[in-house]
Amino acid sequence: MIKILLWLCLFILFIGLWKVIFKFQINQHFQQFKIKQLADLDKQASISTKPLSAQEARIDEVEEYEQQLFDDVCQIFFERELAERNLSQAIVVQEGVLRKMPAKTQTQIRKLDLGEWSIYWTFYDQSLEYYVGRYGVFYTHVDRFGDEHKFEMKDAHSHV
Repeated sequence: MIKILLWLCLFILFIGLWKVIFKFQINQHFQQFKIKQLADLDKQASISTKPLSAQEARIDEVEEYEQQLFDDVCQIFFERELAERNLSQAIVVQEGVLRKMPAKTQTQIRKLDLGEWSIYWTFYDQSLEYYVGRYGVFYTHVDRFGDEHKFEMKDAHSHV
């Protein structure tokens, strides 16, 4: 029994270390990319003498790995099949998912009529919604390709 617990502790430790190292590598890659990108912008700014017009729209570049990260976190969320119905736990769920998402992910909790509520996460064109309604718990995810994925856990007493 002790051997099993020891192996379980080592396995959990290994997964924790892997997550920390993985996040560190992603952050390091991101920082190197941003430094290179800023250097390229400085080089272009020194070459270019044309001022930017006030009406030119600013375009944010989204990294592919950030889009992939958002989709991966959503997939893990779907696999967990979370069925938390208590609104007081909404912030815990919201922060737990947000912690794993890309840095620019936006989120909000919406309180609706009849005790219904939802948590909504967005990252540019991607989104994840966790909706708790009278008839069950529903997830909706729009991935980086624009495809919509749904998951439902209807209550046994619902007739919809």
